[in-house]
Amino acid sequence: MKWSKAAAGVLAGIMMMGFAVQAEEAEVTGDMVQLTQVTAIAETLEDGQAVTAVMLEYPDEIKAGDVTVSTYHVPGRSITRVYVNNTGVKGEAASQGKYVFVELAVDPTPGVGEGSTLLYANGENQRLPINLTIQQTANVTMISGDIVEAGGFENTAEQNLIADEFLKLTYTNPEDGSELPYRLYVPEGYEENGGEEALPLVVFLHGAGESGSIEANNEAQLLANASAIEFAREDAQEEHPCFILAPQSPSHSWSQNNGTEEDPEYGPNQDGENVKNVIDELITEYNIDTSRIYGTGLSMGSRGTFALSTAYPELYAAQINIASADTYSEEGLAAIADKPIWALVASDDTADRVEGFRNNIADLEEQGAVVERRMEEEGWNGYLRGEESEILAQEQWDAAEESGANILYTEYIAGTTVPNSHWSWRPSFANDVIRDWLFDQQLETPYTP
Repeated sequence: MKWSKAAAGVLAGIMMMGFAVQAEEAEVTGDMVQLTQVTAIAETLEDGQAVTAVMLEYPDEIKAGDVTVSTYHVPGRSITRVYVNNTGVKGEAASQGKYVFVELAVDPTPGVGEGSTLLYANGENQRLPINLTIQQTANVTMISGDIVEAGGFENTAEQNLIADEFLKLTYTNPEDGSELPYRLYVPEGYEENGGEEALPLVVFLHGAGESGSIEANNEAQLLANASAIEFAREDAQEEHPCFILAPQSPSHSWSQNNGTEEDPEYGPNQDGENVKNVIDELITEYNIDTSRIYGTGLSMGSRGTFALSTAYPELYAAQINIASADTYSEEGLAAIADKPIWALVASDDTADRVEGFRNNIADLEEQGAVVERRMEEEGWNGYLRGEESEILAQEQWDAAEESGANILYTEYIAGTTVPNSHWSWRPSFANDVIRDWLFDQQLETPYTP
C-alpha cells in the first residue's frame, strides 16, 4: 500500500470552512484550531467508482473513542464506522492518531451506484468533481487540549484508491502523430529492487463507455468498473505481481473492418496498433517477461483483444475475452487456434454478441482448438461471488486440463448477470481462479518486438 505517501502529499492543502453547527458550551482548555485537510476517498467498485470514506486530518492526535459515529454527519449517506490512525491508510485503526476516518455505507444492490463519482452521458462515463460536505456535530478535543469547533466542512482533496497508483501517460505515434492516453501500474517495489525480476504484463482494453472521445480523461477505464483494478489489488499483486497497461481509446474503437459489409474481417485500428506500439515501448523500458504478456478486454475491448491477437498471434500468452466478439479472418483464427483463451458471456446478452462468441469458438475448433464449454444446463450462476464462483471456475479449468482443451467457453445463466445482461465482466474479473488460470499460461517462445 502507498497511501502513507498520498496522505503526506496533501499536508499542504488549505481547509475550507462551511457552515457552523451549534454545540453545547463546554470549558475550553486549549486553543481553537482548524482542520488541516479533508479528503474524500473514492474506490472503484463493481458498480464503478464511489465515495466510500472521508479522511479528516486534525492538527494533533485524537484518542480512539473520543470520536464516534455520532460525532459526524454526511448528508444523504450512512456512516458505518469511525476510527483514527497516524498512517492515513483507510482500514487501519489505532489507539490514537491525527487522521480520523469516517467510512460510508454503499448499497450492495447491483445498479444502485450509491455515492457514484461518474456520469454516463453521450455514450461515455465522465468523472464528476467530488463536492462532499461533512458535519462535525460536536467539538473535538485533541490530546494537546486544542479544540476543533463543531462545524461543516467540505473536502479539499481526493484519493482514488488504487487508481492513483497507476501512472498517467500518453503515447504519441512518431509516424502519424496519433496519440493514445494510457495508465500503467508498476508493481510495488519493482524500482526499489532495480527491476531485477522479469514480471508479466496484463493488457486491459475497456468497453465503449470508457472511451475518451469527449475528453481524453485517461481515467474512466479505471473508474467505470473494477476490471483492471482487480489485477492491482494488494492480495492480487501478492499472488501475481505484474504490470498492468490500461489504455483509453480516443476513437471509440479498438478495431476496424478490413473486409466488406457482406464478408467482414476485423483487425486492429489505429488505436489498436498504438496499443501494440506501447507494449513494445514498455518492453524496452521495464523488465517485462515477454513470455507472459496477457490480453484482456470487455465488450468493445474484447473485440479489440481478438483483433490484436489475430493480427499479432505471437504477442499474447493467453487472453480473457468477455461479452463481445467480431468476425475475424480464417488465417487470423488459425494462427491463434492453439492459444489459451477463456471467453465468457451472458446467455441473454444480445444475439449478435452471443452468436459472435459461439461462431468464433466453433471456427477456432475447426482450426484445431480443443474447447471445454459450460453453457445451457451447465451455465454459470452470475450472482455468485467468492468461493462459490471460484469452485465453478476451478471445475472448468480442471476439466480443460483433463481433456487437453486450450479454450474455455462459459455462458452465464439468463437473468443472473445483473443489473444488465451485458455486464458479464462483473462476475468474471472478480473471479480469482480465472486470474490464476491466466497467469498459469506461458509462451514457449517469448515475444520479441
